[in-house]
Amino acid sequence: MPPQKYVDRNGTGYEGPGVTDFEEVPRTGTDQAQAAPADEQHTRTGGRAGKDTPAKATSRFGTPTRLPHVSKPLFEQIVTAHGPMVLRVVRAVVGPHDAQDAWSETFLAALRAYPELPADANVEAWLVTIAHRKAVDITRSNARRATPLAELPERASRTGRPEDWDPDLWTALKALPERQRQTVAYHYLAGLPYKDIAAVTGGSPEAARRAASDGVKALRRSYPRDTARGGDPT
Repeated sequence: MPPQKYVDRNGTGYEGPGVTDFEEVPRTGTDQAQAAPADEQHTRTGGRAGKDTPAKATSRFGTPTRLPHVSKPLFEQIVTAHGPMVLRVVRAVVGPHDAQDAWSETFLAALRAYPELPADANVEAWLVTIAHRKAVDITRSNARRATPLAELPERASRTGRPEDWDPDLWTALKALPERQRQTVAYHYLAGLPYKDIAAVTGGSPEAARRAASDGVKALRRSYPRDTARGGDPT
């Protein structure tokens, strides 16, 4: 411990402990600043010892920011909610024999891309876009085959359920030009507006509307109506 400074009553200064006749010399401002604890100096000088600037109330981590509440359903819920629609669409576009492959490839691709999908995205349009690309790939692959596969007979059904299929409907759809078949499927089976269909297939919404209208007119001429039940193929 360094010797203490003392001064007698006559003003003479001394150093050394144990002198009761002397009074402790008052510390100057410099001595007090040097003797103050480090954390006290840090607070008084705003984090810089030796500066006379007052401390500012600041946060080490800045102002907290609240993130908006964003949530997406589980991917399994997406499959359950939209799987039947996708199956109907790919059946109408590629046919019943390739529909299951197109459906599986669509949801495998969707599973990989789902984490990056914005929470407010149009899921139907997103899935139809993926299904459209997979259908195009399958159509091109089939066109490159040297020997076309023979079509197997299909059991007719008019229940409208996605697991059932009416072979007469596929025959009528297959006879349509590709763009008409796509727009009919995407608008009437997936429920997409023509603006979204144009974004998927290319072209303008007006062109998509005309293609769907022409396709429906052709289907009404070629697809047999269920007159006994008063059914309408559209």
